[in-house]
Amino acid sequence: MWATTSTGKSNPPTLTPNPNPSRVTLALALTPTLTRRKIMRGTQKDELDALIARFDDPNASRTIFDAMHGVDVVLSDEDLALIRRLQRRRYPDAKVNPFPDTIPFHFPDSIHPLSNATPAKASFVPSKWEAKKVMKLVMAMRSEQYQKSVANRKRQEEQRKPNYEYLVWDEPMEGVKQRTILPPPKVPLPGNAESYNPPAEYLLTAEEKEAWEKMDPSDRPLNFVPQRFSALRRVPLYAPLIKERFERCLDLYLCPREKRTRLNIDPESLIPQLPKPAELRPFPELHSQKYRGHAGRVNALSVSTSGQWLLSGGADGTVRLWEVATGRCARVWRLGSEVRSVALNPSEQLDLAAATVGNKVVILLTKSDEGGERAERSERLLEAQVPSGGSVAWARPSAALQAAGVAWEVSHAKSASFVCWHHKGDYLASVAPEGASRAVLLHQSSKRSSGSPFSKSKGRIESVAFHPSKPLFFVATQRHVRVYDLLKQELLKKLSPSVKWISSMAIHPGGDNLILGSYDKKLCWFDMDLSTAPYKTLRAHQLAVRSVAYHPTLPLFASASDDTSVHVYHGRVYDDLMANPLIVPVKILRGHKATEHIGVMAVAFHPSRPWLFSAGGDGEIVLWTAL
Repeated sequence: MWATTSTGKSNPPTLTPNPNPSRVTLALALTPTLTRRKIMRGTQKDELDALIARFDDPNASRTIFDAMHGVDVVLSDEDLALIRRLQRRRYPDAKVNPFPDTIPFHFPDSIHPLSNATPAKASFVPSKWEAKKVMKLVMAMRSEQYQKSVANRKRQEEQRKPNYEYLVWDEPMEGVKQRTILPPPKVPLPGNAESYNPPAEYLLTAEEKEAWEKMDPSDRPLNFVPQRFSALRRVPLYAPLIKERFERCLDLYLCPREKRTRLNIDPESLIPQLPKPAELRPFPELHSQKYRGHAGRVNALSVSTSGQWLLSGGADGTVRLWEVATGRCARVWRLGSEVRSVALNPSEQLDLAAATVGNKVVILLTKSDEGGERAERSERLLEAQVPSGGSVAWARPSAALQAAGVAWEVSHAKSASFVCWHHKGDYLASVAPEGASRAVLLHQSSKRSSGSPFSKSKGRIESVAFHPSKPLFFVATQRHVRVYDLLKQELLKKLSPSVKWISSMAIHPGGDNLILGSYDKKLCWFDMDLSTAPYKTLRAHQLAVRSVAYHPTLPLFASASDDTSVHVYHGRVYDDLMANPLIVPVKILRGHKATEHIGVMAVAFHPSRPWLFSAGGDGEIVLWTAL
């Protein structure tokens, strides 16, 4: 690099070499001298000289060649820092703050924060262009041609408008007919089972399909069998489509068109004035005692007519006889399979019990009156030989079971789930829900004979019961209850509770009322002299209702549910046939714990006292007493 030097005289400046020029020196070198003579360019070094200089010069790593001026420039630390900031896309100056503090603007004497200038006149003066446009449209609408076009359009609309003889939406007018249009009920939306490729859980197995075919059409949950197809084009024509469409059109045609006027009634007046629960005592409300001994859940309970003994059956395969007063377990029968139902004989002359174990119904000698007349009479009754023939076999159990007190075994085709005695104590009925036409069997203990009262299946049967005094037999399927006359052998009536699945049934001691529990959380009270529809439907439980029971002598009934609660109701039936039953909820009992989503499985009342027994999935039996 070259720089000018002056000696202080009038001689022209001379050029002297500068080994380390800076940016200022470079700027001076690029400007013309005082005498306006050109500065000679330096010569560019060849590659060999540049290589040698790179090894000899310590500043070779920061030296660059200026091709425009032909000189080498050594970059300083500031230059390198500037280049690094630019490469990182930062501000060239390191002192620049990219996020400065906001400078507030305060104009206390002005309306606007940034300016207090006088608003323009054009902001509040009406626009002349808009006024001209509006006047042009007004003149066009006033023109004769426009008026004729509007009149023609109205005339055409009136010609196209139909002339109705009645008004649909308007208010009624004099001289004009009015007809009420009721909207038709909507068809329910299809579910997953109606898909051409439904999930696996919606497809029926062979056993379920066979049971579906044997059901009554009114009891079937679906009116078709779900099927799976690989593609929608492979779905065949639905055979009963035309019939179903015709039935729906017929229902819509025959539907009565009736307009009901709304009544202006105070809602508070519709709530019945029920008595207070304190006025309806006694009823169970105190947790008095627990009976522990079952290893699994307790499925069924039965109380003797004297109220001294309690019989229970559980999933651990045992039947236990408890003394109510002391809580002592008097006897245990180990039957080897789950016990789903137990029943003590209601006769005061016999000391018997029945239980369902697997596909068998076993007759037990309870021996609660061991050495007494009842026990001897019961043993003599069951010692006679089995008569030959018969469609259902009675057999003696093994020697070990006979020693334990099991007298007889009656085999079913399928698993048995329920057993109950006739009020006289000689007959009993058992239920095997999957037994089809042999789902219900009637047994006579004195003659050891059994038979099926039905020739064909009426649907899946869940429970049966005998009338307390008349020769009537109640059969509860999934959705209906049928009442049969045993003497005439005919169907008397069919009750429709409007539930999805009946779980349990109990008959009032008077015989004219019954209650039903269902798995869809409903409790239905039927007055059979009043109607075949429920008199009351109670929806107090949060989960499925497992068991219901009437008190034999007091106006009480109870329901047990999987929500671990037992609801006690006061249900009084009057002798006057014109008076409706009085149903009042009085107490909610909670003393069980849910085990595997199962709460209270069974309830049973004491025959004479206002006591209630409840058995749950936790394996405990609880006694509830009154105050």
